[in-house]
Amino acid sequence: MSLTPDVLWAQRPDAVYLTIDLKEVQDIKVNLDSEKMSFYGKVGGSLYEFSLDFFAPIAKEESKWSTKRLIEFYLKKETEGSWTSLSKVKKLPWVKVDWKRWQDSDDEDEGKQNAWNLDGLGDMNFGDMGADAEYDSDDEELPDLDPAEVPLGAAGDAPQQGATGGEPKKVAETDTLD
Repeated sequence: MSLTPDVLWAQRPDAVYLTIDLKEVQDIKVNLDSEKMSFYGKVGGSLYEFSLDFFAPIAKEESKWSTKRLIEFYLKKETEGSWTSLSKVKKLPWVKVDWKRWQDSDDEDEGKQNAWNLDGLGDMNFGDMGADAEYDSDDEELPDLDPAEVPLGAAGDAPQQGATGGEPKKVAETDTLD
């Protein structure tokens, strides 16, 4: 019985990047058509294979693949645009998003440097937030409670004015759950 490898995918408007997450694969057989692909390979004593129908056609002649470390594919889309999934079959548990290569439609300008370039985070120094840090309004001291106000739970035997304005009435103590 064969196993199904994890397949990672990412896309750009003009291409799909696909990685078969297997190392040291032997006896590799790949069948790549414009509408679908199939894969067969052995790792150790285990046989791995899968077949999938692409979400949309690819330009087979312009697509490439490599087996240097992992098995990686550059699949040129026949028509530019965004695919909602890699395959026409929506739920393939072995197909996962390759977040390292993913590019959203907001990031499509290849000539511009990515605004969220994480390589530059090493220049940020959060340790200098000492005495020179900006004043935060949440750091203000809170005013004392008005002495006429009695905090909840502290009323105990404190007299309060009756509803009719007459003599003070005694507030009943209540049991509290601790």
